[in-house]
Amino acid sequence: MRLRFALFVIALATPLHAALFDWPTENRALLEGRPQDFFMYVNRNFEGEETKPWEGGSFGFVRGPQRQDGDVIYTTLHEGIDIAPVRRDASGNPLDEIRASAEGLVVHTSREAGASNYGRYVVIEHKIEGCRFYTLYAHLSEITCQPGQRVSQGDKIGRMGFSGAGINRERAHLHFEIAVMLSENFETWHRQHFAGSPNKHGLYNGLNLVGIDPTPILLESAKNPASRLGDHIRSREPFYKITVPDSAALSLVRQHPWLVPDGEPASPSAWTIAFTQYGFPVEARASIESTKEPKVTWVADTHQAYPHATRGILAGSPGAARLSDSGKRFIHLLCGDL
Repeated sequence: MRLRFALFVIALATPLHAALFDWPTENRALLEGRPQDFFMYVNRNFEGEETKPWEGGSFGFVRGPQRQDGDVIYTTLHEGIDIAPVRRDASGNPLDEIRASAEGLVVHTSREAGASNYGRYVVIEHKIEGCRFYTLYAHLSEITCQPGQRVSQGDKIGRMGFSGAGINRERAHLHFEIAVMLSENFETWHRQHFAGSPNKHGLYNGLNLVGIDPTPILLESAKNPASRLGDHIRSREPFYKITVPDSAALSLVRQHPWLVPDGEPASPSAWTIAFTQYGFPVEARASIESTKEPKVTWVADTHQAYPHATRGILAGSPGAARLSDSGKRFIHLLCGDL
């Protein structure tokens, strides 16, 4: 009887579904409505005033304040979230373990602290709803996993630290991203556009991984373990649309069918891809009009200059948006040579 009662209690305490994504550290302050204890602040000096806003550790345009027409706008994208430590030793070093947010395959570990602004970091590939997604864990003090290693949700993969540019012991944190890969031809693209800069990270260079805000995904996963990532992404507001000629190199569309709500036709001549203002793709539709060159076909209304509102992908004036040089490189990465 006691054994059966114990098994009954365990069954009640065990969720029917594993969460889509789980917290990568033991910090759960967001669930308790304490974002100031979850996000690691940034040191900000703006117009002579020094502050430490926790908002600078959240996702989006939360850094690089500038004054525009009397208002303060933020122009620098933070493509992940910075999670503050819960425990430190007597010297102030963080003790928090870093854990795999979802089951997957470790595809990259960067153990050289000075090899990128991420410091020591790990990338894990996940198969979710039939598609590949990636989580990235950066600024680690140590890495305890290897490329090719399969990990379960919650497995330890490292320890929090402050490796990487611009971080000290006081601001030690985990930089965490949920992302998709833009192109499998990244290394060729990188050699063409950054010939003088070696790529030490292969396909898992941060330039080839575009992130979506992990915060609502983590909160929704905790609330509803059966939530679907594709549904969440499709609910994001698009900010601009770019129509591009069809290309065999356009792996983004082929490998993420959730992007194509109507399904892929037999031989589309062009695609219209909708992006958030952060450059994350949320929808792709076969275009009824062909085009020989990529072109901007729609932009949401904004009071900000296009470069500030689109991380430099778009330029031009309202009603005459165009791809900037950075935007052309971005489309070249997605589509290859057109």
